Amino acid sequence: MTLGRKYQQPSGNAGDARKVYASQSKVGTLSGCSSSISLCDMIEPPDYEEVADRLMGPRDPLAYPPHDMELCTVPRRIRTVTHVLPDEDLSKAPMFVRDCIRTYTSDYTVVEHKHRQHSGSTLGRERLGARLERLATAPRQLYEVDEDQVPWNTFIYIVASLIQVPESQPSSGRQSVASISSSSSCNETLTPRGSWASLDLRSSSSDPLLPDLFERRPPEQQDAINEARRLENRQADLLGLYSPYLDEEEAVERRLAAEMPSEVAGHRILVHCHQLKLELDVEPLFASMALYDAKEKKKLSENFYFNLNSECTRQMLSAHVPHADLSTMSRSAVFDIMNPSADVFLVVRVEKVLQGDVNECVEPYIKDDKNREKVRAGAQAACSRLGKYRMPLAWSAVSLLNILSGSDRDERDTGTNTNSLDRKASSSSLEQLRRRAGEVGGSLTRKGSVERRAPPADELAPQLDAMKPVSITVTSFFKQETDKLRDEDLYKFLAEIKRPSSAPKKLKCIPGTLKIEVAPCPEEIKNGLTPELAKLQPYGADENVRPTKEVLPFPAHPVAAPHLQYRNLMYVNVREINLNAYTSRAGSARNITVRVQLMSGEQQASALPAIFGRSSCPEYTSEAFTTVLYHNKNPSLYDEIKIKLPADLGDQHHLLFTFLHISCQRKPVAPEQEKNVETVVGYSWLPLCRNGKLTCGEFNLPVMQEEPPPNYSYIFPDVLLPGTRWIDNHKPIFSVTLDAHTTVHPLDNYIERFAVACEAVQEGNIPTRIGLANMEAELRASISELPTANVEILSRYLPYVLDKLLHLLVAPPSLAGAPLNIAQDVFTCLANVFTDVCNMNEGVTCDPHGRSSLITAYIQYQCTIPRPSLADRDIGLPLPPAVMSDGSCKILHEELALQWVVASGATRDLAMHNSWALFELMIKSMCEYLYWSGAHEAPRKARFPDQFTDDITTLVNNVTTEIISRYGKNSRLTQSLNNSLAFFLFDLLSIADRGYVFNLIRSYHKQMSAKIASLPDAVPLVQYKLAFLRIICSHEHYVALNLPVGSSSGAASPAPSVHSHASHSSAPPPHALTHEHRSRHYLAGLLLHDLTGALELQSPVLQCAAVNALLSLLTAHDADPRLAAAEARARVAQLYMPLLGIVLDAAPMLSRSAGARDVMQFDGEMGQFNSLYNPSANDPDNKQPGRPPFNSETHRNLLMCLVWLLKSCSRAALAQCCAELPPQRLPALLHLLHLCFIAHEYKGRKELLKCQQQNVRKTTDIKAKLEDVILGQGSARSDFIMRRKGGSSAVPGRRERWRKDWRGARDAPPSPLAPHPALPAALAAEVSLTLLHALETIVQSCSNLECGQAVCSAALQVVLRAMQRNQSAAVLQHMFATVRSLIVKLGWSCCGEESGICRVLLRHCAALCPATRAHAAAALYALMRHHYQLGNNFSRVKMQVTMSLSSLVGTSTTFSEESLRRALKTILVYAERDPDLQQTSFPEQVKDLVFNLHMILSDTVKMKEFQEDPEMLLDLMHRIARGYQHSPDLRLTWLNNMAQKHMERSNHTEAGMCLVHGAALVAEQMNARGRGAALLERVTHNALDESCADTLHHHLTHHELQALLEHAASELMTAGMYEAVNEVYKVLIPIAEEHRDYKKLANIHGKLNEAFTRIDQLHGKRVFGTYFRVSFYGALFGDLHGEEFIYKEHALTKLPEIFSRLENFYGQRFGADNVVIIKDSNIVDPSTLPADKAHIQITYVEPYFEPHELRTRTTHSERNYNIKRFMYATPFTVGGRAHGDIAEQCKRKTILTTAHHFPYVKTRIQVVARTQIILTPIEVAIEDIQKKINELAAATSQEPADPKILQMVVQGCIGTTVNQGPLELAQVFLAPVADGSQPPTRLTNKLRLAFKDFSKKCHDALKKNKNLIGSDQREYQRELERNYARFAERLAPLVLPHHKHHHAAQLSNGVSKPDYKLQA
Repeated sequence: MTLGRKYQQPSGNAGDARKVYASQSKVGTLSGCSSSISLCDMIEPPDYEEVADRLMGPRDPLAYPPHDMELCTVPRRIRTVTHVLPDEDLSKAPMFVRDCIRTYTSDYTVVEHKHRQHSGSTLGRERLGARLERLATAPRQLYEVDEDQVPWNTFIYIVASLIQVPESQPSSGRQSVASISSSSSCNETLTPRGSWASLDLRSSSSDPLLPDLFERRPPEQQDAINEARRLENRQADLLGLYSPYLDEEEAVERRLAAEMPSEVAGHRILVHCHQLKLELDVEPLFASMALYDAKEKKKLSENFYFNLNSECTRQMLSAHVPHADLSTMSRSAVFDIMNPSADVFLVVRVEKVLQGDVNECVEPYIKDDKNREKVRAGAQAACSRLGKYRMPLAWSAVSLLNILSGSDRDERDTGTNTNSLDRKASSSSLEQLRRRAGEVGGSLTRKGSVERRAPPADELAPQLDAMKPVSITVTSFFKQETDKLRDEDLYKFLAEIKRPSSAPKKLKCIPGTLKIEVAPCPEEIKNGLTPELAKLQPYGADENVRPTKEVLPFPAHPVAAPHLQYRNLMYVNVREINLNAYTSRAGSARNITVRVQLMSGEQQASALPAIFGRSSCPEYTSEAFTTVLYHNKNPSLYDEIKIKLPADLGDQHHLLFTFLHISCQRKPVAPEQEKNVETVVGYSWLPLCRNGKLTCGEFNLPVMQEEPPPNYSYIFPDVLLPGTRWIDNHKPIFSVTLDAHTTVHPLDNYIERFAVACEAVQEGNIPTRIGLANMEAELRASISELPTANVEILSRYLPYVLDKLLHLLVAPPSLAGAPLNIAQDVFTCLANVFTDVCNMNEGVTCDPHGRSSLITAYIQYQCTIPRPSLADRDIGLPLPPAVMSDGSCKILHEELALQWVVASGATRDLAMHNSWALFELMIKSMCEYLYWSGAHEAPRKARFPDQFTDDITTLVNNVTTEIISRYGKNSRLTQSLNNSLAFFLFDLLSIADRGYVFNLIRSYHKQMSAKIASLPDAVPLVQYKLAFLRIICSHEHYVALNLPVGSSSGAASPAPSVHSHASHSSAPPPHALTHEHRSRHYLAGLLLHDLTGALELQSPVLQCAAVNALLSLLTAHDADPRLAAAEARARVAQLYMPLLGIVLDAAPMLSRSAGARDVMQFDGEMGQFNSLYNPSANDPDNKQPGRPPFNSETHRNLLMCLVWLLKSCSRAALAQCCAELPPQRLPALLHLLHLCFIAHEYKGRKELLKCQQQNVRKTTDIKAKLEDVILGQGSARSDFIMRRKGGSSAVPGRRERWRKDWRGARDAPPSPLAPHPALPAALAAEVSLTLLHALETIVQSCSNLECGQAVCSAALQVVLRAMQRNQSAAVLQHMFATVRSLIVKLGWSCCGEESGICRVLLRHCAALCPATRAHAAAALYALMRHHYQLGNNFSRVKMQVTMSLSSLVGTSTTFSEESLRRALKTILVYAERDPDLQQTSFPEQVKDLVFNLHMILSDTVKMKEFQEDPEMLLDLMHRIARGYQHSPDLRLTWLNNMAQKHMERSNHTEAGMCLVHGAALVAEQMNARGRGAALLERVTHNALDESCADTLHHHLTHHELQALLEHAASELMTAGMYEAVNEVYKVLIPIAEEHRDYKKLANIHGKLNEAFTRIDQLHGKRVFGTYFRVSFYGALFGDLHGEEFIYKEHALTKLPEIFSRLENFYGQRFGADNVVIIKDSNIVDPSTLPADKAHIQITYVEPYFEPHELRTRTTHSERNYNIKRFMYATPFTVGGRAHGDIAEQCKRKTILTTAHHFPYVKTRIQVVARTQIILTPIEVAIEDIQKKINELAAATSQEPADPKILQMVVQGCIGTTVNQGPLELAQVFLAPVADGSQPPTRLTNKLRLAFKDFSKKCHDALKKNKNLIGSDQREYQRELERNYARFAERLAPLVLPHHKHHHAAQLSNGVSKPDYKLQA
């Protein structure tokens, strides 16, 4: 019989009960369901103890260490120098007091697990923080996305909108190869290479060259070099970087160790008192200070007494104060504020020596009393006579808010270090204090004021802890009104100070000064004293230093935490005395004081010196006096008297109150006539202890008028004793409150009853009132009623109560020699106590498992487990039967297991509800047992007796059955049970037979699997099983428990496998989850098997839980320093190699879940990527194609597990896996790597901050369902999670387990999405390097296989895809090295149309990081070089690079033109320095390509600068389109983008022209109808620009041509260009006819009908564009300086309008003061203009036609279409003036020719030529007359005629007001010829004929007008006719023909025509 079973016999038939229960439990198992579980799923675990040494030798670094646990004694932490102990003899104290003191002073017995810190169960936030800090010190990863953006990115959205190639367009990869050279795209007459570039490429600087680029090495050697570089400076702790993203709420294995018990401290402030004096300093003052809460109406601390009297004033009291102990001379105090709020005040009360009426005493202080000496003399007399009595004088209050705001102000304004609360006597009122407090910053206004509203309490606490020291000066005090002394009155005053009322009470103020300094209390106080006056550590060596006192807090809501030190204090508060009814011959009682004494007997000598002294007095005294109110028979007082209670408190101890009248005679009298100072008025008393219970509370007592009779102290004074005289007939006239602060008196009847009963049975002193016969019943009753005690009081005495219960359980007491059978009662009580403490509403912290911090701290530290008394010879196993002769003590864990197994009904339910505590208590007992019995030296199989292990087996089965049977009814219970059981087995692995524990795990697994198999929906049970396994696997020796394969040992099965007959002849692949793998690596096999099963289920919740379980385990591996070595990590990774197969099987769901989230857009070249290795298409083994995708968290975490495996496993293991994978699964593996790159891409610092600001929680809707449905509404974890979500706003009355206020150091963990900013960057970089390394390994391992080339190609796709994501500069360098390596391995095929390699490399050539740029340039050059050497393919690279540039600019957010320019220069330098290819054409081809790229780049970049300048923007777009002349797809894209821009600005004509050009380009590529672009020449002469000699692009069809022409026709119709619409349709009609498209033909003819109808309707009314010449001068314009353009503006645009537009635009750009508009049309000399100004010359121009052109351009529309010559005229004279007399007025006509015809694809065209024509004065005259003739002809011939127009024109020609005009011309130029003074010339003759025609036209016009007018205009007509007659008469002699003279023709003024040209 084992120890523990031996002493079971006195408990009755417990042994029989065990047998009965065991037989019942066997019948009740779920064996019926076991058939549903296949045999292969139930793997037999290894017999660990047998095989461990054989498979893992003792020297194996991963082996289980032999001595892993230790039992040690931890000294108790105390704050004082020595333990606080009572002075009395403890042997006389009650047993309860002795037990409590033993609890407070004994050291802790703690089980220390040496490696537990490596367990996943202890990886708390604190360790995670240290881990992250360590990781953050690694080299910083630099990402382009985090760099300050170059100005380019402000333009991204514009360019992006321009580069969108329509999806319908076929890939340019199908174009035939066309060599691109610089001359083909840039060598245009108007745009020479580099003209738009901001920097010349030749002058640019290059990046450093890679030294080994030209070296030729074998691929294997290059791979080795690349690998060595990749492995430098790597992060070993991959999952440490990922840990901030893991959901802490999922970490079910977290079971943080309890903290060592320590006193709960609030927010401590240190108050130093520096000065206290009134303006009249004539007497000693006594001050006290305490905290009050005005809202709760509660005092928050005891009084701190201090005085700052000078030495001379102290001497005034020498007769009454014999000496002053150092402890009473303190001037600084530490206040502990538990709940800071705006209602807390520091109240200071000031008292003085009793002198008389307070009003008279105050007068000298308020008024400037001149009789100071008289006042001083009176004070001296009072001190001499009444020095030991006090009277109230004044008070003041400082708000906590004032202190905090004073600290803020002190921080802001260092000029002053005081905050004045000054009160001046002139305005002495409460209003003054309120105003002052408001100035300091307090909230003293109404709550409507948002600005000054007090901060909430939870904001005050951190402010209080972080405040700076602040000095506060109070400059006046309130006078203490004698009728307002109660605390209730004080609360009213404080409320008025804080919140003004309508009529504040007026209070008198006394001038004075109080200076205090408030600061946060430091951790250590030198010379500190506790409230009991015990010295605090460290106490200073100098004993004469004034100490600092800790002030005992009186919290409004005391903390429910166990007491930790002895304290036995009582505060006596005298409230009220009513002696109005007192009568005596000796006189009335008016100046009343109460003398308070603690008596241990009834004689005066029995007064104990236990009353604490106040200030500057002895430390302890035997009596204390209350303050005296002069002439007040009914005083209300505020006195607080602090008493130290004796530990051996008995019935004789009582408080004696003696009521005294104090004689305050004022006038000096002779000594013999002086009255006695004290006159006794009466007595009262209060016994302190009855039946061991301390007296507390509020009492109203009668007062006896005479001295009490003998033995009075044993009865209460409310008993009317016969023969005694009482004041006021024994009425209660004295009110007193006793407030105990003690840790040895529970003040709870149930606990006291239990303590008394225990003392009675254990010490044998049974009270007579109970008797021996009733003692057992009394003990049982006290045990059963114990849980009904007040739970907060119970929690404060928890160590005592639980220790006592455990002692009763294992060592039941005996009565009359018979042991009591109370084990089940005690067990039930124990479970009840656990339940009550866990369900406490306040003060206790519960973790997510519902474990109370009080109970865990008790079990880990405070419990004292009874043990048998062993001699040294008895140590060792087996224990001899005779070790305990008295049979008084069993073994706790055996007794607990027994009682639990045999428990039934409510007791069993209670035990199940508190399973965690019972399990942990059992484990603690087992650990202690191992050491005191010596069993820790024995083999594990022999450590515990068989009966105990049988009980454990039964218990585990019972608990598992309970989980299965009740999971749907009580989810809180079942989840708690499941986790508790897992933790119990977790702990057993450290102390018991590990093979036995494995079998327990298998038993659990088997029962759960059977039940799950029998249910249609068992999601909760699967969840429980996963949580169970997750907890077990978090063991610190998990790796050793799995028996990892050694580096040299074979993979032999640890036990004979029952499945060996089923094994295949060939060895299974290493990535398969085989039976051998699961049998040897038992726990890892279980986890991977469960993971496989969960991933195949349809439940996202279970998928997520299973993956998270694995990930948390791998995270713990990374944090474990024991696994830091690469070999150890590889051995651990070998345990998880089957994960590779699992993830490959899950690849279809991963692909589908990635598809929705992969939002990054890739270019068309990458579009075919997925088809290379689509796992669902290529893998025939994929099952269930319809399974839903994983959610985002599962997806990301599962891939992170794969990344860990790839990082940790050895290269050989991965290579072996790849070699053994079927060829069709290799693409799937590469696809997984691609998904890993996607899932773990770094998003950039801005995105991370955005996520943090939005407080994005990782908890998804699925998790919410997990909490509600699976865990149920009532689970402990769901409660905890919901409280975390909802904050700490607990509903009143609801029993919450957790309260935020008392979490202490364990506050709620921060959001999981707020990691250190460097960590996500480092994580992404490490993941990328790991994947890259794996990729290289796969490629190399497959190089010799048939699929090697395909794998290589797919690997390149993966790398290119990854490079298009955000990668760090360091990672990119390695990626470029891999790309260069793959280029060599692949040969020419790596530049196929699918790869997009050129675009990727070009994108990185534009990177800001020099290193990235250098490597990208090297890779691009290597690509060119390699393909040139292969032959015939360099032109494809040129094409790819050129086309990539356009799509690149719009998509890269970090694009920098300067960077790309440097990269291009680097490529150029490579070409120039390449030694192998110098003698070939390669360098020159590279040079041409680079210059072409540079040209396109410069134009594209220029667009950004001119995005607000539409003309310049379109110029640049046009130039870029021209650069793509030989890339039709891109040119079409840019033309389409230009059309879109024009449409936005309503330039429909130009938009149509862009589309026409596109159509011409398509026609040219198709060689449509043998004419190509010439087909559209009649639409626009510019169409011929699209002619080129390129090879045909057969993918452009008539559909594209038709679509472009139809769109163009639509735009031209909108623009009103109906004639052009006709020409467009002339091209469309034959195409439609050829394809028999009659519907389209009908539509076309309908459109033509509409166009022709509009032409006819608008004849003579159509208006077209207006044209202006615009010239730019000035350096501010850059490339525009000196350029001249023709601008086409909308119809009817006036000159002022374009003036205004250009002036405003350039004014905004350069500054309005810097822009000058030149309004004349003269020739400008730029050298004469100010260099710092921008000059713009604007001139109206008209289309210009030669006479022969006018004959063919007959209509208005023809003269506004296809025009390229424009004219403007400038008047001048020979003298230089612009205007002069008719005879000298000349005109200069300037004809400008543009580069293209209007309308064009732009609204402005550069002027390419100009010619000038000079008109002489007579030619000017001829032009003027001909103009008038034309006007007359038009007005006359107009049909229908318009009388108004006609009359206006005639009036202008012959009207009286203007008839001087034409006649003046005739007089000047024709009169000299007519009178013969000048010979006629050709010009005079032409002018003469013109005048004749003019006269004829005027006559015809008058004639027509006559037929048109009515009767009312007859007189007007006659007037016109008279004017004409006069005009004709005067003109007639001038227009007669003359004979020609034979001498040379001369001009009238004698100047020859060539001279005019000279003047011009």
